[in-house]
Amino acid sequence: MQLFSIRRLERSDAPAFRDIRLEGLERHPEAFGASHEQELQYSETQVADMISNSVVFGGFAEDGALAGVIAVARSKGAKMKHIASIWGMYVRPDARGTGLSRLLMEAAVKEAKTTCRSIRLCVVSSNSAAIRLYESFGFKAWAKDTEALKVGDVYHDEILMRLDTGD
Repeated sequence: MQLFSIRRLERSDAPAFRDIRLEGLERHPEAFGASHEQELQYSETQVADMISNSVVFGGFAEDGALAGVIAVARSKGAKMKHIASIWGMYVRPDARGTGLSRLLMEAAVKEAKTTCRSIRLCVVSSNSAAIRLYESFGFKAWAKDTEALKVGDVYHDEILMRLDTGD
C-alpha cells in the first residue's frame, strides 16, 4: 500500500504544480474551467502566483513525486468572506484508488472550515466517482449548470455542490 504525505505547496513548488495541472487539463478537459492551451502559456511566476493566491495542497508519494493536488480559495469581497471554493482537484491515474483523493479533500475541507461557513465546488456531472467522494464529506448538490463547459463541440454540465459548516 502506497503512503502519501499532504502538505501545502509553496511558490518553489510551481514547476511540479504546473506539470500536474497541465496533465489534468490535457487528460480531462471536461473537468476544468481552465484550458490546457491557455495555461501552457503561463510563466513559472504566473503559476507561482496561482499557488500564492489560494491554499494549494499537494499529495506526495513516498518517492517525492507530486501525485495529486487540490486548492481552496476564499472569497475576497466583504459580503462573501464566509465562502470558500475548492478548485483544481486532480489525482494522477496511478494514485487513484489509493485514498489520496480522500486525504486531499480532508486537508481542503479542514482548511476551509477554519474561516468559512460555506464550502463550494463544481464537478462535471459525468464524474460519478468525484461526486460520491464529495457526498461522503457531506457536500450536497444545490444546482446544475447546464452546458457549463464546451470542449470541442461537446457541452458538459456541472453540478454545483456545497457544504455548510454551520459555524
